[in-house]
Amino acid sequence: MHGSASITSSNDVCPTTSSLNQQKVYGRDSEMSTIIKMITSDKHEGVSVLPIVGIGGVGKTTLTQLVYNDPTVKEQFERKWLWVSNSFDEVRLTREMLDFISQESHEGINDLAKLQEILKVHMEFHSERFLLILDDVWDTLDDYLWNKLLSPMLSTRVKGNVIIITTRNFSVAQRIGTLELVNLGALANDDFWLLFKSCAFGDENYEEHQTLGIIGHQIAEKLMGNPLAAGSAGELLRKQLTVDHWSTILKNECWKSLQLSRGIMSALKLSYDQLPYHLQQCCSYVSIFPYNHQFLGDELVRIWISQGFVKCNHSGKKLEETGHDYLTDLVNLGFLQQVECKYESIRFRDEIFVMRFHNRVVREEPFQRGQTCYAMCGLMHDFGRVVSRNECAIIDNLWCNEILPTVQHLSIVTDSAYCKNQDGRIPRSYKFEEKLRNTVTSVRRLRTLVLIGQYDSFFFQSFQDIFKKAHNLRLLQMSATTSDFSSFVCTLVNPTHLRYLKAPTPGVALPQVLSKFYHLQVLDTGSYIHPMIPNGIHNLVSLRHIVVEGLSSSIPCIGKMTSLLELHDFRVQNTSSFEITQLQSMNELLQLGVSRLENVTTKDEADGAKLRDKIHLEKLRLSWKYNDHSGKAREVLEGLEPHPGLKHLRIFGYNEIMEATFPSLEELVLVEMPKLEKCSCSSMWDMNSSLRVLNIKICSALKVFDLLDGGIKFESKQKLWLPGLRKLIIYDCPHLKVMHPLPPSTICSELFINRVSTLPRMEGSSGETLKIDGPIFLHDGWFYEMWTQGP
Repeated sequence: MHGSASITSSNDVCPTTSSLNQQKVYGRDSEMSTIIKMITSDKHEGVSVLPIVGIGGVGKTTLTQLVYNDPTVKEQFERKWLWVSNSFDEVRLTREMLDFISQESHEGINDLAKLQEILKVHMEFHSERFLLILDDVWDTLDDYLWNKLLSPMLSTRVKGNVIIITTRNFSVAQRIGTLELVNLGALANDDFWLLFKSCAFGDENYEEHQTLGIIGHQIAEKLMGNPLAAGSAGELLRKQLTVDHWSTILKNECWKSLQLSRGIMSALKLSYDQLPYHLQQCCSYVSIFPYNHQFLGDELVRIWISQGFVKCNHSGKKLEETGHDYLTDLVNLGFLQQVECKYESIRFRDEIFVMRFHNRVVREEPFQRGQTCYAMCGLMHDFGRVVSRNECAIIDNLWCNEILPTVQHLSIVTDSAYCKNQDGRIPRSYKFEEKLRNTVTSVRRLRTLVLIGQYDSFFFQSFQDIFKKAHNLRLLQMSATTSDFSSFVCTLVNPTHLRYLKAPTPGVALPQVLSKFYHLQVLDTGSYIHPMIPNGIHNLVSLRHIVVEGLSSSIPCIGKMTSLLELHDFRVQNTSSFEITQLQSMNELLQLGVSRLENVTTKDEADGAKLRDKIHLEKLRLSWKYNDHSGKAREVLEGLEPHPGLKHLRIFGYNEIMEATFPSLEELVLVEMPKLEKCSCSSMWDMNSSLRVLNIKICSALKVFDLLDGGIKFESKQKLWLPGLRKLIIYDCPHLKVMHPLPPSTICSELFINRVSTLPRMEGSSGETLKIDGPIFLHDGWFYEMWTQGP
């Protein structure tokens, strides 16, 4: 996905040096002091590696130049500055390192092995600490190249040698760093304003015109604290110190233009050009969403898949796994950021089951990746809009650039155009309707249509009229629907192409025509409480994800939907089309929840689900009604034996077993198993290594869990006990005794123990990572979390 904007970039980049280009540097005193303290106090043998990581233009090189030229550093180190760049030349770098250490020239030697051999000899006799700067390291530096480059340097007998690398790539920093990395962020507001004034007026102390100051602050806010961006914008502003000129720049935002902004945008373009084409597509596509729009990882990956950006790589991975690899790459390269989710922006993603046991409500947490969100920062968002303007566009309230006839992906944001009045109603906005009609002139090429924000029925009618010829849509996402939703889908959407449909439908029936969307991959409507289900919905054989609370348990003949990857709540019924044998051919499932298992009466019937054949299944939940006394549960459980690759197992309401043996798992959850007295592992050693989450609730007869009593055995073998345990919950197991103290842990983030015979102890848990949800009793360095009301 490429735009037409031209920019001078890529490999014609000037090498960096140790010399500072500017007279004054703003706002890096704290980072500078931290780095100097780290490297001067480091006395490790061999060579320590300190990574400085951040997006292009944030000041990594400048900060490193400050450290390099500090008098204390000069006094304690011999120093060498090497510019690496995206073309990693190990011969050149090794030769320059050798010239530095030996104080001799080796210009005529081009054999890497010979250069390394000579360097190794010199290092053995070198008697001074050295500081080596490797500036602008790219992801072309893999572990093999790095270890080969570093190998001769490790021959030194001097302690406290340091290599500082600067990189935009988090994975490089994490992979090769031995000291805590320095993540360089935006400048603080006050420091950035001084820098901005220096760039725009030529003097940080310039007493600006009051109006220019106001406009300048608005422009500075858009630059997100990026020093290189301040220099680029300052070049434009300094041409004319007039209100008209500055207002024009602010209004038209021409400072974002790649042609005019040779600084930050050039730096970003250099990084962008190095991306493979599929990552360029994924990255630029995100710019059709508003600034700071947050995505859950699964959601963003599914959107990319719907557009065909994610390619099968013949590794056996599912598209979703490959898509998450893409996401990781874009985060590591700085194009996307992991952010803390805003609570109000995260709605239902995976089904959460609430069960009642003996008048107590037990809430089960969903199987999910966690609430990590992703966003594109402001400057990166601006960059994405520019490079993708031929194919991507956004109408953000009344603001919009020209929408080219080549645009394929369009979003419309209505938040400011439509606001509820005091009566709670949304007044009509003639102005916005007119803006939409005048702006959108061609829709035939559209593959994406996203509608964000609230609006009234008049807008919705205009929306239908304008986009009724958009018959090539692969993704339709709406933030609100009306009673006309069914007719809207019928007239707008071509069933042949649609892959992704997201639209909340509170109280609105899903359209009957939905059953003809045979290529639909994602159906996302949040919750669905309408009693009517489209006839033949089971014919959606391409559907991979049903993100609809309460729908999957109501779909008859769901076994025909063999592409589904998650089925969170399949409820077995004694009626046709809801038998457990519906699961027989659903072999793509990664996650499966089966409830109402009391309606399965024989082992053969349970075996009809063919769980053993589901080789991709990682997460399984099995649930019986808590008061089931049919006497068939044991043989039913035997018939539900899963594939040995299962990682997460949850069992609820299974009341017929006194002893149970479990395979190696990452997560084991047992709830309401009143006769269970003893739990054991088929291989205690394997389970000990793999277990991450252990959750046992309301098992009133449980006395022994051999893994919890295995501490002495592991100590005698000099092996770690429960080394990966991150979450331990034991609740209402009054006969369970855990006599041996739990192992010291710095990674256990949740410890909850209540209503047990003997409280185990955990020494050394980290107070920073321990999740606190109730009153805490602290005793001799051990943490206990006590919930008097139950979970």
